[in-house]
Amino acid sequence: MHPGAGGPPAATLRAVSTEERTPRGLGDIITTARPFDEYRAMFDLTEDELLAGPILDCPGGAGDFGEGVRAMGGTVISVDPVYGTPLEDFLEAARRDTHTGNRYVIEHPHLYVMGFFHDTDDHLARRLAGLERFAAGFRGPGPFHVAASLPHLPFPDGHVRLALSAHLMFTYPDHLDRNTHLASLRELLRVASEEVRVFPLLDTTLQRVPYFDDLLAQLAADGVRAEIRRVPYEWQRGADEMLVLRHG
Repeated sequence: MHPGAGGPPAATLRAVSTEERTPRGLGDIITTARPFDEYRAMFDLTEDELLAGPILDCPGGAGDFGEGVRAMGGTVISVDPVYGTPLEDFLEAARRDTHTGNRYVIEHPHLYVMGFFHDTDDHLARRLAGLERFAAGFRGPGPFHVAASLPHLPFPDGHVRLALSAHLMFTYPDHLDRNTHLASLRELLRVASEEVRVFPLLDTTLQRVPYFDDLLAQLAADGVRAEIRRVPYEWQRGADEMLVLRHG
C-alpha cells in the first residue's frame, strides 16, 4: 500500500467497483519505502511516544520505520498483505513502485513542496535507502511483520497502544469506498488501546474525500473523539495534517 504501504491483492480490500471507479492522480495503489525520519515527521512522533508501547504500522510497506524503532528499543508490528509474498518478488515490486512514485512527483511538480526532500533526486535516493534497510531487517512473516490487510486484522482488542496508517485511507478514494474507510478506521480503533493516527487527509490530487465529515460523525456516534492536528511535515502541497482518533 502506498505510502509507507504495500499494495494489497485485489481480494483483500472491499474496493470500489470498476464501474464506480474514476481513476485519478497516481492511480494504482503502490508499495513505498518511506524512511524512519520521514515517518516520524509525518506522525509528529516524540521519542517517548516511540518507546511507550507497541505500535501498529498498517500498512507497513517497505519502509524502515519498524527497524528504526526497534533499534531504539521500541516495538513495532508492521502489517501488510505483501509480507506473505516471496521476498524478492516483493522487493522488486517495491523498487519499481518507488520509481513510479518518483516519476509522478517529477511530472506533477505543482502538487509537491520541496522541503523535507531537497529535490526529486533526494526523494528517490532516500526512499530507496529506506527500502534497503527494510530488506536487511526483514525475516519473513512473524511477530514483527504480519501478512494481513485492513479492514480485518488478526489481533485481539487493544493489542497495541498506538496505531498508525499512512498513505492508504483518503489517498486512494477510487480504490477504497466510504464503507471500507469506515470499517478500516473502526478496526484500527479496535486494536489500539489509546490512539489511532492517519496521514495524510488528501488524495494524490490534493482533494479530500467528500464523506470525510460523515466518517467523523459516525465515529463520534461510536464514542470516538477526533482531532485534526498539524504536523511538521509537508510533501504533498497542503497535506500537513493528520487525523487523531481516541476512544471517548
